[in-house]
Amino acid sequence: MEHLTITKGKIVIYRLYDVASEIDLTLVESRASEGVRRLRLSRHPYMKALEFTDPPVSFVLPGFSMKLFNRDIEAAVIAKAYDFGVLSLAFNLPIPAGTGFREFEEVTKSLDNDNSIDDKAKEYIIQLVNNLGNAVIRPALKQDFSEDYMVFMIEKMSRDVESADFLAEYDPSRLLLYETRDVSSSTREETLKHRFSYYPDDLVIVHLDNAFVIEPSGSFDILDILEFATAQILELRYYDNILDKELAKIYNEIPKRTRASIFELRSHEKLAKKITTTVTELTEVTEKVHNALKVTEDVYYAKIYRTAMELFRSEDWEDSIKEKLQVVTNTYNMLYEEISTRRGHLLEWGIIILILIEIILLIVIEW
Repeated sequence: MEHLTITKGKIVIYRLYDVASEIDLTLVESRASEGVRRLRLSRHPYMKALEFTDPPVSFVLPGFSMKLFNRDIEAAVIAKAYDFGVLSLAFNLPIPAGTGFREFEEVTKSLDNDNSIDDKAKEYIIQLVNNLGNAVIRPALKQDFSEDYMVFMIEKMSRDVESADFLAEYDPSRLLLYETRDVSSSTREETLKHRFSYYPDDLVIVHLDNAFVIEPSGSFDILDILEFATAQILELRYYDNILDKELAKIYNEIPKRTRASIFELRSHEKLAKKITTTVTELTEVTEKVHNALKVTEDVYYAKIYRTAMELFRSEDWEDSIKEKLQVVTNTYNMLYEEISTRRGHLLEWGIIILILIEIILLIVIEW
């Protein structure tokens, strides 16, 4: 395998952050002066399978130099803004021509352990949020809620090779697992099972933390799809956590409310109203995230997108959110029933008091 080297390619490191409740993409476009575009995938026959509800806005940021492959390389930086409040950074690191796969494995492993990338990403994000101003609605950088992903993209190798022959010569599972030793056959099979090819000479292997892509055309479509899926998962994780916190607050409040008297109905009503608002807001946001990218037909790109979402456990996150929203809704129904019951009790006491007053007045008049 030593004779097969990388002639052209790049490592793309992604860092995604939840920075706001919403981002006004139209305003973002007007704020960014150059290198701005709405995400559009290439015009391939299979692209009718995917449809963006509100495509993210991407723009070029100033790059930086870093030591890699025993030399100084220039890293290009591209940011994307998503309407559901996520900012994404892509650090594009070119692979020097003539790089062998053993060296490639060592470099990617070192990048996986490089904490300075996170520090660099946070600097970019903070500056970006400040520059976008009021296009970022209710800004709040949640540093505890971020996602990272890495894509190893090869455009050209030292000789033309079809994907089937490439896999017979080289085991990409070492690269995807950040290993420099051979792995077992079962580990290799598990790591490489989510692989796709449209043409004989292209290859996509989707993994949990990264992906391996051979794309002779240089198209970023696959990378954009994987980035979009990662952004969706970040938001689902974030709102699942929000629901956990809301449920904790509600559980803390409920005992106080159950001990309240019938004359404290207003406090019950405030809690019920708060619960209704929470359910409405979170339902709207999660629906927006879920519907951000529509899969209209089961073809090539759609399969890759669905596989990524399955690997990222999107269904588990969505089910978790639905279950917690149902718990919150049930809590609201319980409160509403209690409010109705206590109002009934209050009305009954009112009637009793009026009857007593009437009896007393009759007695006084007779005297």
